[in-house]
Amino acid sequence: MPRTAASPPVSIVLPTRDERAFITDCLDSLAAQDYPNIAEIIVVDGRSTDGTREIVQRRAGCVRLVDNPGLTAAAAMNRGLASAGAEIIVRADAHTLYEPDYVRQSVAALLESGADWVGGTMRPVGATSFGRAVAAVTSSPFGVGPGRFHYSTTAQDVDTVYLGTFRKSIVFDVGGYDEVGLQWAAEDQELNHRLRGAGRRVHLDPRIRSWYFPRTTPRALWRQYFNYGVCKASTLHKHRTLPHWRPLVPAAMVAASAVAVVGAVALRRPSVALVPLVAYSTGAAAVAYRLSDSPGVAPHRAALALGTCHWAYGLGFWSGVARIVRGKPFDSRPTVRR
Repeated sequence: MPRTAASPPVSIVLPTRDERAFITDCLDSLAAQDYPNIAEIIVVDGRSTDGTREIVQRRAGCVRLVDNPGLTAAAAMNRGLASAGAEIIVRADAHTLYEPDYVRQSVAALLESGADWVGGTMRPVGATSFGRAVAAVTSSPFGVGPGRFHYSTTAQDVDTVYLGTFRKSIVFDVGGYDEVGLQWAAEDQELNHRLRGAGRRVHLDPRIRSWYFPRTTPRALWRQYFNYGVCKASTLHKHRTLPHWRPLVPAAMVAASAVAVVGAVALRRPSVALVPLVAYSTGAAAVAYRLSDSPGVAPHRAALALGTCHWAYGLGFWSGVARIVRGKPFDSRPTVRR
């Protein structure tokens, strides 16, 4: 495709940290883009020790490596934006493969919609039996609530999207990504929240297609979703509000269970403590059975993935609230490697 006025130069910014298992396929999919004017692919690496940096350094063409002493994706994006030569930025993720027209559709959506930030849906693909269950759960409103970027097939303005394409000046206008005031991994949704508060539009376009590889073990999924819950609490602490009411559902489930336990102790009736658990388990079993219609998804794994996402998220949110109450700062950097 020849370069035209409709194909302005683009810089792709890709944060990484210990992504050896994914980085080659990710970069291959970005190198296969049919967009004619990709100026550079900036891999901003957070001091990887697994060989990720060496793999990136061996890439030819427009790929270049930028060091990220800040480690986190927020720090990586700030450094990537400062280094980028193009005004239009495509924010990428190493756990993702991109359709060949991903960049072309992203730029088209940005120019045609008049929005300030555009992105597509998150399409998860499981690489293991448990990963397939996670993919089914996180593609369903029963698993992740009304987060439209997980499953919507209609173009619309939303509160946040997966990744994103935007003009870098709008990020500078609102102060950049927050590297210090939030729990790590809260950066994208919190930045979208600030942009919308400044009158900017965030737009979902399902023509923008990519494939995300979710966590493959219950332990890794628990850590991820517990941290997501803490992330929402850190956003609440910073803005005194939440971008959406979604996090309150798993938080309410955890709170109801805690109240039931206290009531059981006070009334000396242990069975009272089981009421919320039985109610949740019954609903989760029904949802898991429905999700098992997806190829390769076993009902028991779907139930495990569903429960892990909900309970970890809810407990993480209350853990974050406890930090606020105690005046304890949030973790601006990961405390353990993924």
